[in-house]
Amino acid sequence: MTDESDRGTRWRLVRDVVVFQIKLGMEAVLDLTLIPVSLAAAALDLLLGNWRRPRWFHAVLRFGERCERRIDLWGVAAPGVDEPNPEVDAVMRSIETLIRNPGTGPQKVRELRRWAAMKLAPGGDDEPKPPKRSNDAAN
Repeated sequence: MTDESDRGTRWRLVRDVVVFQIKLGMEAVLDLTLIPVSLAAAALDLLLGNWRRPRWFHAVLRFGERCERRIDLWGVAAPGVDEPNPEVDAVMRSIETLIRNPGTGPQKVRELRRWAAMKLAPGGDDEPKPPKRSNDAAN
């Protein structure tokens, strides 16, 4: 191996470790947030008599699932591929570009704000709804 390729793999490893740590932090914040929110949603469904079809609790479950899919904690780029695909990795690349080239700062910040507004807004997904489970209809 040459010094150039060796240095590239070292920096790639450092970058992958930093991205993984940030994703771990995002997962931790998500989990800590969803604990009380899910309990409150379940209590609300019980109080409103929605225990047969828990509307609020299932909405929290779908939100958590969408967030985990976007974070993609265990997603790693395959050898020979420059970057993995998930959305969080795209945001991480934007942040990395911001750090490397501060002159693009205002434009990247606007892009990140647009992305967050689009992805975090209720109903912002074009994903299909999960299919109804057979035991939901039976209750």
